[in-house]
Amino acid sequence: MRRIVRLILIIAFTVASYAAVPTPEQALGFPIGADRKLADWTQIRDYFRRLDAASPRIVVERLGETTLQKPMILAVISSPANLRRLEEYRRIQSVLADPRIKGEKIDGLIDSGKVVVLVTCGIHSTEVASPLTAVDLAYRLATSSAPETMEILEKVILLLVPSLNPDGTTLVAEWYRKTLGSEAEGTTPPQLYHPYTGHDNNRDWFMFTQKETRALVERVHQRWHPQIVVDLHQMGLYGARLFIPPFIDPIDPNVDPILQAQIADLGTSILASLVRSSRSGVVTNAMFDAFTPSRSYQHYHGGVRILMEAASARLASPVTVNTAQMKPTPDFDPTQPSWNFPLPWQPGIWRIGDVITYQREAVEACLLHAARFREEWLRGFRSVALNAVNRAQPYAFILPADQKDPQSLIDLLDILRLGQVEIERADNDFRASVTLLSSPYGKPGRSDFSRGSFVIRIAQPYGAFAKTLLERQNYRMPAGKGIRTPYDVTGHTLGLLLGVEVYQADQAFNLSTRPLREAVDKDYAKIAGEGGYCLFGHENNAFAILANRFLKSGTPVSWAPNGFQAEGKGFPPGTLMARFPGALPALQAIVGSLPVTVERVGKAPQLAWQDLRSPRIGLYQGFEPSADEGWTRWILERNEFPFRSLSDKDLRNGDLAAHDVIVFCSQEPKAIVQGLSAPYPEEYRGGIGNEGVARLKSFAEKGGVILLLGEACGLAKQMSPDAEDLGAGLERERFYIPGTLLKVAVNNRHPIGYGMPEEAAVMFESSPFFDPSFGLPVARYSRQDTVLSGWARGESLLAERSGLTETRIGQGAILMIGFRTQFRAQARATYKFLFNCLYYATTFRS
Repeated sequence: MRRIVRLILIIAFTVASYAAVPTPEQALGFPIGADRKLADWTQIRDYFRRLDAASPRIVVERLGETTLQKPMILAVISSPANLRRLEEYRRIQSVLADPRIKGEKIDGLIDSGKVVVLVTCGIHSTEVASPLTAVDLAYRLATSSAPETMEILEKVILLLVPSLNPDGTTLVAEWYRKTLGSEAEGTTPPQLYHPYTGHDNNRDWFMFTQKETRALVERVHQRWHPQIVVDLHQMGLYGARLFIPPFIDPIDPNVDPILQAQIADLGTSILASLVRSSRSGVVTNAMFDAFTPSRSYQHYHGGVRILMEAASARLASPVTVNTAQMKPTPDFDPTQPSWNFPLPWQPGIWRIGDVITYQREAVEACLLHAARFREEWLRGFRSVALNAVNRAQPYAFILPADQKDPQSLIDLLDILRLGQVEIERADNDFRASVTLLSSPYGKPGRSDFSRGSFVIRIAQPYGAFAKTLLERQNYRMPAGKGIRTPYDVTGHTLGLLLGVEVYQADQAFNLSTRPLREAVDKDYAKIAGEGGYCLFGHENNAFAILANRFLKSGTPVSWAPNGFQAEGKGFPPGTLMARFPGALPALQAIVGSLPVTVERVGKAPQLAWQDLRSPRIGLYQGFEPSADEGWTRWILERNEFPFRSLSDKDLRNGDLAAHDVIVFCSQEPKAIVQGLSAPYPEEYRGGIGNEGVARLKSFAEKGGVILLLGEACGLAKQMSPDAEDLGAGLERERFYIPGTLLKVAVNNRHPIGYGMPEEAAVMFESSPFFDPSFGLPVARYSRQDTVLSGWARGESLLAERSGLTETRIGQGAILMIGFRTQFRAQARATYKFLFNCLYYATTFRS
């Protein structure tokens, strides 16, 4: 009798608890999925806090702060019993992820472990449904007593991130409310929805540049090692209603075959579940590949990434789709059934509520699969880890300690360490049989390595992450389906992107090492000699920060147009000299922890030093958002360049002469000149206009410098008719290079080329290129072995063509960098071209 009474009391308490859980409508003021209703981040965050307080099935944790200091949160959802034992389950995950941990009974851990599923929402803020999907899903899991829900809660630990970009969630909601009922309803905001990266914020999963990326990696991936990551997105309107993996070819060969099979297994299971529920328009094995690690961190850390892309509405406003708008792709026809698209959607009205329903049901199907195949997921996870630690080829990667660019070496090491790659330092000099993977500054390669060199053995849990980032890519374009577009870039070799010397050793070698447990900046920070003249090299990317600090302090800075000797040492063209008579402590305060060598000498070497000033930079920022502009702002801030953002109005009416250089980031010239139009409100319409172009030309004629990056090079033709992009109009069947690392020859005696090697790798992403007879070329594409990493069609058309050129206009110049010199803050070896252009601009007029 007592047991019956106790059970009744428990049930009554549970029912009362769940009755106290607020509904989304009570908290947000509208039902989930209602037309023309969006929640901002404060509403969503507050709702999850209320769920935490009301439900024993949810615990909400703070992950950190966003770029604009908004709180990021993680909701951990499982049964109350599981939530009380989270530390135990985290330990089980850590042991299963690393087979080198001894003394554990693995079968017992698998018997008691749970499948960890991470669901991320809202990284692309104009894809507005998923934060609301997170709200809907969390409420249902917090309140439902359905058998399927109870099974999920018992066997799965769900890690739910309601928004990976809270700044953008609020920005888009506020813009939508502002324009609701106007002709601009449903338009995207006239600014980047991530302050720096815009739509590129989900391409940051191996460079880890942004606070939001690092928070998820450090606070979720590294702590929980999820078996499944579901990434909720939206796509175009006129095709499938939802994409589910498996992905199309190619998939990165560094992704374990077990994971590749699990992606297909789970994806087709979700597809079948949705079709059984009569959810039409779901496609698999179409459009999206899984080649680049920039979007697939988990593929190299023991788990699967399940991308879900739902068709969009106009933000939260419904749209009507007709049959004529549904266009076939190489993978499927949205009007006809096929094996990967078994149930076509009948065109009609599509609402945000539809997006939420499809997303939620797809996630629920994923969670149920994880629960019902709990043991298989955990054994597969363990098998992937065993494969990783038992891998024999290649044996290791070696990064010599004596790099020309210590800052880029440090950047590369930091990336690998954050990705949980284990790095060792050699205790002594050693020899190894190696293959050269990347060799900046013309080094022919070596087999002897000094003490302190960095060694990364492949036999470790996340060796695949190191391998995919360090080796050269060989992207296989799938055959038989026409001219396909790779979904993202095809070359991502970090040694080439950063300008770091990297070797691969296929055979084992004997070596005493010690683990690298901290940053090595201090190993490369050195002030030598005495005197009031400070010499520092241009090859090191940290040169710009140091030069900017000297200039900010009022210290005169110059660069050398020729090589020279000083106190028995040779220095190349571009070497910088700061006239700093202060004491050593004052110099140390300026240099700080920068990994640079400063050579102090007693007198200035005798040559025609060219004086520099702190560049007065104007950075164009129109109402037509450009992710490249956001990345450039981030790079300038990180490298301590002062700058001012210039609006369309500034270009039409402002004082351009107050600047040395005006920078236009990669963006179609039409977007720059014409800008936005109706239905945007009047204050956002129009670009710089023909008036702005004319004022730019006048600015250059009077000694100003215009720096055009990527697509913006097309703007030059409106000021200099001979500025032709030779790639314009070439058919894709003949010439197509969508994101590949190519080799260029550099004139490193030109100020723009200072500090660069004679041959360099550049990122070509459908980039403009020029006739070498136009202007003064600084970088030309090589005739042989042009493709260094990635895929290209028709690269022979680039031979000897210019990718970076200077053309004079009056007393000033237009500088055109066609390739992506600062691409996504990844192409750091070519930052020097950007930085040199900015300093060079200060030499045109006093």
